[in-house]
Parts: sequence; C-alpha cells; structure tokens
Amino acid sequence: MHVRKILLVEGGLNAIISICKMTVGLMTGSAAVVADAVHSLTDLVNNLFAWLAIKIAESPADGSHPYGHQKFEQLAVFALASLLTIVAFEVIVSAVERFGQPVEQSILGLAILIISLLINIALAIWEGYWAKRLDSEILNADATHTISDVLTSVVVIIGWQLAARGYYWIDTIFALVVSSIIFYLAFKLFQRAVPILVDQSRYPPEQLKEAVNSIPAVITVGNVRSRDTGKGQVADVTVTVSANLSTVESHHIADQIEGVLADKFDIQDVVVHIEPDVDQKPYSADS
Repeated sequence: MHVRKILLVEGGLNAIISICKMTVGLMTGSAAVVADAVHSLTDLVNNLFAWLAIKIAESPADGSHPYGHQKFEQLAVFALASLLTIVAFEVIVSAVERFGQPVEQSILGLAILIISLLINIALAIWEGYWAKRLDSEILNADATHTISDVLTSVVVIIGWQLAARGYYWIDTIFALVVSSIIFYLAFKLFQRAVPILVDQSRYPPEQLKEAVNSIPAVITVGNVRSRDTGKGQVADVTVTVSANLSTVESHHIADQIEGVLADKFDIQDVVVHIEPDVDQKPYSADS
C-alpha cells in the first residue's frame, strides 16, 4: 500500500462524511454539527495537501533542490495547521452569532452522524496502522487529525441532543468546545512541523562534540551542526587531525566519526570536514 493511495481512499471518505454532516447541520440548525462538518471538510483539504506534498517529496534531488524535497511533507503539515487555525476562528464566530437559536431533532440525522463516527473510528485505526508500517510522518499527522474528528463528533452528538431538548445554549457551548479541539490539534501540528522547517537540532552540540572527541585520532572538534529532516537526522562536523596522516588514514577517521554518531545518536547522514593540525605531534593510525 502506498501513502498516496491511502490518502486518496481517505479523501473520498472524508468528502462523503463532510457532506453528510453539513446536510444534518443545516437541516437541524445546529451550530455544533455545522462546525463539525467544517472540521471534517478540513480533513479533505488536508488529504489534497498531503497527496501533493508526498508527490513532491518523493521527487529526487535536482538542481533547484540538491538536498531533496523531503521538507515539502512538513510544509503540508504546517499548511494544515494554519488552515485549522482559521477554521477554529470561523467556528467561534458562527457559534456566537447563532447563540440561543432553536435546534431541531432528527432521528435520520442522528443515524447519519453515528455512522460517520464509526467510519472515522475505523479510518483512524486503519491509517494509524499504515503510518507505523510505512513510517510516514504525514500519515501519522493525518491519523491524529482523524482521531480528533472522532472526539469532536462524540462531543457534537451529545451537545446537539441536549440542545434539541430545549437547552439551546448548550449547542453554542459545544461548538466552542469543538473549536478548542481544533485549536489544540493545530498547535500540535505546528509543534511537529516548525522545528523541522527551521532546522532545529535534536541534540546539543556539546553531546556531539564529546562523542567525536572520544576518537583518539581527533585532536580538536570545531564546528558541529545537526538538524532534523523529518526522515532522520543529518550532521556536519569539522575536526583537526595530525598533518602527517595520509588520505586513506584521514578517510578512516571520517568513517569512525560517522560510526560514532550513528551508534550513539542514530545520525545516519554525516558530512565530515578534516583539517590538518600542523602544530600537533605526528600521529599514526596504527599507534
């Protein structure tokens, strides 16, 4: 199963679910149900963003993007978080404007929402399974969003049923609860995407320097940088070694540095820059 195929399947289901919820919301006059429908609509938009981002991210490195296109996946997560923030504000405005308005009961509408809820539960479990199996960050984010849909739908159904029994103000309160859930989800997605987009390091430079310094042939450790690409850690290291070492010996030291960072920090992509230290006593790799 490919990530993009999973997104297409989910997108089709989300389109059906959002239409059904919006129909029920407009039919009954429930602001909470309408808010839930808008929330589900963002799932569909997210699927489109994610599908396009995955397609771009899988493209090989080229002249314009020599390091690859992996960050487009995180850019899609950031775009979804921004969209959710806007939706949450819209839900709040709509809920306040509809405060106290009558809400109607509908057995058919209730059945539709319950069926939609069950579909979302199955979808979240299925997508979560493939997110782990394919080690996909964007599928994991999407599965989290679907779980929020499940929680939101439960809250909305309860709020709508109470409002339909004459407690109209509860519908507005529950719509505000939905907006809070959407805000929280957006915040979690921002937390996931922003550090990668701004090249935040997972490890302090001091830890990396200490590990590299443990290699006997390394005289000093200069600049050490690392960052998270969303698909793993990368680092570049500058060290000084004895000036009398051969190219083969220097290459062996670079291999040792790569091995240490891979073993201790799971950094699999390391660029090592070796400089000669002409003031240091001669060093032999055989010593």
